[in-house]
Amino acid sequence: MAAGMIGKGLLIRGELHGEEDLIIEGTVEGTISMDKSLTIEAAGKVKANIETQDITVHGEVTGNLIARNKITIHEGAKIIGDIQAPRIEIDDGAYYKGNIQMD
Repeated sequence: MAAGMIGKGLLIRGELHGEEDLIIEGTVEGTISMDKSLTIEAAGKVKANIETQDITVHGEVTGNLIARNKITIHEGAKIIGDIQAPRIEIDDGAYYKGNIQMD
């Protein structure tokens, strides 16, 4: 199944729910709840609480992140908020401010 995408020029406000993978290159404000994976690309800016299977961040996130499997924060990413997942990976060069809980 192909991933859904929110492109660079888009601004979405509200609640996002879905059963497929989602890639964000634009701006999202609100809440995000996905069954599968969420990827926030380098151009992506998210102000939302997020809950999904896996979260990969290359861009900016302000909000709490909960993953049922893994959170990956890449070099150049910026996250302000609490993160919770059984597996967490933070690359050197990533910015993170918040609390970490590993279940």
